[in-house]
Amino acid sequence: MMHKTGDGIRYFERSRESLGGFIDDFLNSKKSEFARVNAWGGDVLKKFQHFVKTGKMLRGGLVMLGYQMCGRRISRTVLRAAAAVEFIQAALLIHDDIIDRDSLRRGTPSVHFQYARQGRRRGVAEPEHYGEGMGICAGDIGFFLAFELFSGLKVESELRNPMAEMWSRELCYVGLAQMQDLHLGSSETRTSAQDILDLYLYKTARYSFSTPLITGWVLGGGSPAMRPGLEMFGEHMGLLFQLRDDELGLFGSPSQLGKPVGSDIRENKKTLYRWHLFRKACPEDRKRLSRIFGNPDVDREMVVEVRAMLDRYGIRDEVQDNVIQLRHPAEKAIAGLNIRERHRHILTELLDFNSRRTK
Repeated sequence: MMHKTGDGIRYFERSRESLGGFIDDFLNSKKSEFARVNAWGGDVLKKFQHFVKTGKMLRGGLVMLGYQMCGRRISRTVLRAAAAVEFIQAALLIHDDIIDRDSLRRGTPSVHFQYARQGRRRGVAEPEHYGEGMGICAGDIGFFLAFELFSGLKVESELRNPMAEMWSRELCYVGLAQMQDLHLGSSETRTSAQDILDLYLYKTARYSFSTPLITGWVLGGGSPAMRPGLEMFGEHMGLLFQLRDDELGLFGSPSQLGKPVGSDIRENKKTLYRWHLFRKACPEDRKRLSRIFGNPDVDREMVVEVRAMLDRYGIRDEVQDNVIQLRHPAEKAIAGLNIRERHRHILTELLDFNSRRTK
């Protein structure tokens, strides 16, 4: 059977629609309960609902895809698990915006910034601190809603309990990687390219791609023998996703990113682009770069200057070599999966799309 170009991406557009409806129903069902607690209940649900639904919902779509790869039809069980994964993603991003001091997300004020603005209107003391604290609480609620969904899965405890354990363990890894990311951004600790890829693996790749796919596969009753292949695809796909994210963060536009360009420079993120650049730059340029990276007042001119150096030293070609090295194992993993051709096509198109996405 022939598959048209774009069919794979349309799969995730359709899964986003069905998942969005489930998320609306679930969060709307919580409103009266939350409102009984205090006035913040309805407000946090409204903010959280908007935050989740403005995302691509790719991770939830991967849960659904893993489930369908087992020959199963979409059910409320898999929608519940997919929604839990999207709540985890939203909670992580809400906290991430606080850590990275980003005031925008997807072109709108980040959640903690919204709360800071509410605080200023209400005349609270230290509205920025207030906003950060409220944002942390909102993210925490997202995590707890996710585990409520996991705990309510209508499946045997032999499936439900390992699912919660797997995500608890994965989130511990994300937290540890986030701590490493913060430390590296706040110090001049020497790193290798492999150190950076390991950071990407645990901070982004696993929870974003391999774990959602495996979640759907396990729920669908898939063979344990397939898990290593799914994990290999997901991990390498996630690393490619992060490298593309790094490139967009340096060379994209605010309209593409939904937030200001250059936050990785301001936060002195130890990206692969930065690693290659500092390795190849001459002493004079390296000295100038040291004054730019980590500067809280990074402006557009500084970003343009970094871009020029990246081009002059051929860093994009260096990173492209890394991309090629990572893409091959992902393609090999797809070829080795015992799945229907339609699902193989979806994974291949997702891999291609990830290499050229603009946001």
